[in-house]
Amino acid sequence: MARLLTEAVGKYCQQFNKVKWCVENERGKEEIRIVTGMKAHLIDKYLKNMEAHKAAIPP
Repeated sequence: MARLLTEAVGKYCQQFNKVKWCVENERGKEEIRIVTGMKAHLIDKYLKNMEAHKAAIPP
């Protein structure tokens, strides 16, 4: 069970970093979809998480 959880967290982090890289390099959603192989609704969730994270960090 712990191994599966570790793998899932690892995959999430890898995908998050791919989306983050694309955003930092001003790629559009279609390019993000191609780079990551993710569906648009999942990309939207990652982008929403990034925005929430940015809002939580003090300037």
